[in-house]
Amino acid sequence: MRKKDIIVNISNSETRIAVMQNGNFAEFYLDRAERTSIVGNIYKGKVLNLISGLKAAFVNIGIEKNGFLPLNEIPFEEFSQLFESEIEMEQERRPEEIKLRENQEIIVQVTKDSYGIKGPRITSYISIPGRYVVLLVNAKNVGISRKIRQRRVREMLFRTGKHVKPPGMGLIIRTAASRAKPEEIRKEVEVLKRDWDRNMEKAKNPAPILIYEEPDALIKTVRDIFNSEVRNLFVDSPAAYNKIISYLGKVSPRMRSRVKLYRDSQPIFEKYSVEEKLKSILERKIWLPSGGYIVLDQTEALVTIDVNTGKSSKEKQAERLALSTNLEALREIVRQLRLRDIGGLVIVDLIDLSKRDNIDRMLREFKSMIREDKARYRIGGISEFGLLEFTRERSRSSITSSLSESCPACKGRGRTMSRMSTFGYIERWFMQNGKNIRGKMIELQTSPRLADFLSLQHSGTIAAIAKEYNLILRIKADYAFNEGDFKVVVL
Repeated sequence: MRKKDIIVNISNSETRIAVMQNGNFAEFYLDRAERTSIVGNIYKGKVLNLISGLKAAFVNIGIEKNGFLPLNEIPFEEFSQLFESEIEMEQERRPEEIKLRENQEIIVQVTKDSYGIKGPRITSYISIPGRYVVLLVNAKNVGISRKIRQRRVREMLFRTGKHVKPPGMGLIIRTAASRAKPEEIRKEVEVLKRDWDRNMEKAKNPAPILIYEEPDALIKTVRDIFNSEVRNLFVDSPAAYNKIISYLGKVSPRMRSRVKLYRDSQPIFEKYSVEEKLKSILERKIWLPSGGYIVLDQTEALVTIDVNTGKSSKEKQAERLALSTNLEALREIVRQLRLRDIGGLVIVDLIDLSKRDNIDRMLREFKSMIREDKARYRIGGISEFGLLEFTRERSRSSITSSLSESCPACKGRGRTMSRMSTFGYIERWFMQNGKNIRGKMIELQTSPRLADFLSLQHSGTIAAIAKEYNLILRIKADYAFNEGDFKVVVL
């Protein structure tokens, strides 16, 4: 069994949570007041407009951007209750055939945060997560976590779930329930049902209104990740430590002994070598132990990853070298996607293989590698061009977007105009405007890097420009200028 440690660093501005798996940096969570995720929150919203072509509606849930609600994300029963006087109660009728009305009030839950210009994605299939179970408000079935593989344990948990689930509702039995007693599961279901009934009292108020809010990142991590595989949870804040102990006292008292209050003077992330590893989370080029490397580029909807053998010489035979490098790269790709919490469509340019058996082996091992990841994957296979295509579920902004922002100089392109190209623009500016400023004292303002380039490498051309138009021309370096920008000022 893989052993994990959770390291929690609390400061006034942010909460940082690192999950270490067998000594490796496996997951990272960041919670800031101005960028708190709303995934899991439940709102009573109001339908603003319907887009028939998309079979979806935009719903005002009381935040800056309206929620996007596909019509197939609304249970048939809910339509039936909303429009019972207007539709026939036919089970074979599909939800997307039923029309919502503008200004209709509806209860929804956020499944994806806002991303770029897009608003949050929402659903009317409501679920309330606990430590051992997820209460399904609109379903009646009982499901078991895929990570629970023992048949005897699954059968026992299924019987328990059928027995304790509230009438008209369903349950998903979570991984942590495999070590729980039936009585603990029953108590949690009762608590979740009481909380939902209390939320429904709030829902009597007019929309838009928040009726259920997910806990903060700290308690959410303890609820979702702090299971039997975790050896220790270290936290450097007494207040956060007491908060965790209080929560576990209600849901899992046996786990309290694994929570440790960190008291050393050395910062906790430095003590456990997290700070150093965290810097690599923004790197575009990631080296593999064998000497190969991957290059990871991300756009709004697409992630492209290039696999290269680099300095690898582990195998002498080309096919074996390609296979070993691809497998090593796929293992690192799974880790990086999970660590950075990157989602969307992923295209991996693998090193070409000629043998079909090796290609099939790569796919089998890749499917095995992603089992540790909580996110859902859809794997499209490997194309004739050696491209592996798959999607990874995205519910919130990636860690990369939380830790970084677009460069003001390159506007997120990753490249700026070359100094030589900018010099060409400067020459053309003087050719077009030199006659109008003849005999003047001129100051050419630009970035320090470009100012050095002009003064040291093209001083002769600058002097020729000044002579041609009878100018007193000086160059001024100004850090306020981005690379590629310049300004000509008449003094």
